[in-house]
Amino acid sequence: MKGQTEAGSKTVVLCVPLRADDLVTVRLALYGVAVRVGFSYEAIEDLKVAVTEACNYAILQAGEREPLPMLRLVFTLRETELNIRIGTDSPDVTFGEALRPVKLPPEGAEALERLEDSPIGLYLLQALVDELRVEPGGEGASEAIVLSKRLAAG
Repeated sequence: MKGQTEAGSKTVVLCVPLRADDLVTVRLALYGVAVRVGFSYEAIEDLKVAVTEACNYAILQAGEREPLPMLRLVFTLRETELNIRIGTDSPDVTFGEALRPVKLPPEGAEALERLEDSPIGLYLLQALVDELRVEPGGEGASEAIVLSKRLAAG
């Protein structure tokens, strides 16, 4: 991890291999950063679920390929907001599905089983963060998903 001070913000960058075993490190780093911003326990838990879902989606896309792509998270801390940019060094990883609204089947609960194959975890992100956007990747890099969460007023 490295930190860099910018005007009115602090940036922390974390790079880990794109595998499920390293999500513990990601979640611990997120917790430390979110505490510094001043988020409540509930907001931190929402962020942990959102970040884990985005990372899981990237892991599933990467599969078992060798060499293993790297996951890159950029935490930008501001006085009342935290932005988390999640991307990889693999151009094959995309997050565009996260911006599509989820449409539940009208048939009832039994039809929900058909959603198992869809990226429903990405749709969950829309409910857990204040803003969600997908940024195009640069040369040799994947798209990145950016999650923004603001401190609650009060």
